[in-house]
Amino acid sequence: MYPIPAERKCERIGRRNEGCLLTMRIYQPVRGVGGALRENSFVIIDDAGVEIGQGGLEYKVVKMMLADRPLDIEMTMNAHPMARDTLYGALCARAERIKDEEGGLNARLYTRCAIDDVKRREYFTRMGFDDYDGTELFVYNSPKDPNNRRRNYIPVGTKSIDVDLRTRTRREEFLLSLKEYGCVEHASEWLEERMRGPVFIAKALYYGSDFVGQILVTGSQNEAALEMVCVEPKWRGRGVASGLVDEAVTQLIRMQVPYMVARAVRRNASAMKFFKRAGFEWVRTEEYLLGRDL
Repeated sequence: MYPIPAERKCERIGRRNEGCLLTMRIYQPVRGVGGALRENSFVIIDDAGVEIGQGGLEYKVVKMMLADRPLDIEMTMNAHPMARDTLYGALCARAERIKDEEGGLNARLYTRCAIDDVKRREYFTRMGFDDYDGTELFVYNSPKDPNNRRRNYIPVGTKSIDVDLRTRTRREEFLLSLKEYGCVEHASEWLEERMRGPVFIAKALYYGSDFVGQILVTGSQNEAALEMVCVEPKWRGRGVASGLVDEAVTQLIRMQVPYMVARAVRRNASAMKFFKRAGFEWVRTEEYLLGRDL
């Protein structure tokens, strides 16, 4: 393994393979890899100039959702076996630097892994990542008899309103507020496109002038998706999220949408409990989030 400090722009590395000395160069590209910034990206090429590995790190601070480990660092990494350890070392070194730059916040470094990708899972677990986390899929089926369904009302004294998203400025402000809760890493154009779809529900809940929480549901006539539901910390545990979901479900029933899907990170215990309590049924683990704490 060859950890490469982020400030070193290029490094020539020699490795032996079947008796031959192979040389590689690792550097930070002009443009970032995927959605990662340039300073958080690495590319490896061989002496012929052929790319044999690339990877990047994207991170966010989500104190509202994951207070005990708020710095989330996602690693993307694809490499030829002979370049894999070198790239992994560079990315891990950079992740440690990101943690320092964010004031030493408790962090989680993770990478996505398809359920059937045995080789990727074996490699990262061998490098010290655990496989305890994953993206969990839930579904809420619209009741056959809406009049007899169990209702979850919003707290007394609160009022829900449709969020005003008519201007780009308002849409960007809405997305920024969701980002604080670790939700919806998208641009205004993404929101505009969803607004033109058959299903679009964006509601905010207030107690007087105080913000309490909000919900975003998008989708088609056949399937809705709960993009997010977030609640201000001081209002948690008082039925806010369940009440907002109930209002969305009521609207979906009127629109004759058969079901709504939702996703949660397994280590977000409060979200997992909420979905089960709100009437969602667990369907499957969609992918592993292999990771380790920093």
